[in-house]
Amino acid sequence: MLVSMATFEHLPVRVGGLAEAVTSLGESLSKVEDVMVFMPVHGILQEEETQAEFSYPPDRYCDFRIFVGERIYPVTVWETERRGVRIFLFSNEILDHPNVYEPREMFMQKMVHFTKAVPGLINIMLKKEQRKPDVIHINDWHCVFAGRLVKKYFDIPFIFTIHRLCRERISVHELNEVNLSELVDPRYLEGDMFNIEQFGGHHCDQLTTVSYSYLNEEWRTFFSTFEGKTTYVWNGTDSTFWNPEFLKYTEHPRAKRRELVLKENGLADGVMFFNVGRLDTEQKGVDIMLQAFEMIMRGEIPGSDTLREKMRLIVLGSGDPRLENETRRLEQRFPENMKALLTYLGRETTREYYGAADFCLIPSNFEPFGLVQLEAMCMGCIPIGSRVGGINDTILDLHDFPEECTGRLVPPRNPAALARAMIEMAQISLDNKKQVMLEKMRHRGREHVIKNFNWDKAAERYINVYQNKATIKLPFVSYSEPY
Repeated sequence: MLVSMATFEHLPVRVGGLAEAVTSLGESLSKVEDVMVFMPVHGILQEEETQAEFSYPPDRYCDFRIFVGERIYPVTVWETERRGVRIFLFSNEILDHPNVYEPREMFMQKMVHFTKAVPGLINIMLKKEQRKPDVIHINDWHCVFAGRLVKKYFDIPFIFTIHRLCRERISVHELNEVNLSELVDPRYLEGDMFNIEQFGGHHCDQLTTVSYSYLNEEWRTFFSTFEGKTTYVWNGTDSTFWNPEFLKYTEHPRAKRRELVLKENGLADGVMFFNVGRLDTEQKGVDIMLQAFEMIMRGEIPGSDTLREKMRLIVLGSGDPRLENETRRLEQRFPENMKALLTYLGRETTREYYGAADFCLIPSNFEPFGLVQLEAMCMGCIPIGSRVGGINDTILDLHDFPEECTGRLVPPRNPAALARAMIEMAQISLDNKKQVMLEKMRHRGREHVIKNFNWDKAAERYINVYQNKATIKLPFVSYSEPY
């Protein structure tokens, strides 16, 4: 089988978890199938990180032209390779823009150019290689229109994976202006606006999302419309990278690693909580975490009076300026307890923090899947997360599964509940009699991820989806499907 995947992110282009998911899935699929990835070049060809990730220099695969509005644009497609996956990078004056999604006007132009360029490449591939992909796997709404055109003109099955519902819309006027009026489907019009994900769900052959709980949570609002061709495929994580053996201080026990990492950040040793990712209030719940931490530091949570001096929080990430300012405010107010690293420091540095921290905070309001909890568990860092989406599917709660637990789950959007869980876990970590229990949790967490959430298992299930053999299980409200 020749599997093609269309995406706006693939390492080294990383905005969120989509890049990790598409990259790792392609690599696992390539062990058993031929795989190619289509992506806008995003101006990365001359970057050192690109040269490290891909076979370099890339080959010029083909040149052709596309008609957009009143202009004809040239397109060059570059071919390279990464770990057995053929990568096709689409380049022109629009597709070369270094920003992936912002500003919106630029992004919409890039989406249109990519939509028109993907069928152009497949047409040339038919001539050069006398074959076409057996499926096109579309990752998120940015590539839906490309999938629809490929299905329409080449009779290639179109698989649509929603990594996160965005409910994006585009106006009929915008589509008409760029000569894509053939895509307008009156069933998905809301006034003059066109619902892209509803369109994709209708026209795809199989619709998937990335966790069982997220499918349940969004069943009535979206997925039930496409009952009969809808299922889930859990993401995985790369446990070979998220491996304690690669830590800078790997020869030291965890407590010593924690002490050294905290010292590097100007903090004394203590119970270390770690949060990493995009700072936003809509999805990630970082405001909830900051409120919980301040409640603890003010002594508002039972047990915090005796523990707050021991509490340490390191926040690594960037995003909403208001949250960045709030994070800095708390850092200034509690300089002996908190450090804000408002930047992106790379996967290797993040691995060091996972390998040192006692607990990882994942306070999401919703989370289709989430990779942070898997990465943390792989590194022996116990996750404390919201009981939503993929976090709910992947963490076995201390109270729900006392003999199998790998972390702690709390209600979403509830700073007091999160603060209580932080105090509870801090008390356990400071109790010498319970150290063996914590070590078992850390060990089980890594085993749990490797066994149940690896990319080879995800690839196997996706192949069943491609072949229309995936078991479709109607959702029901429950904790999770058995592992």
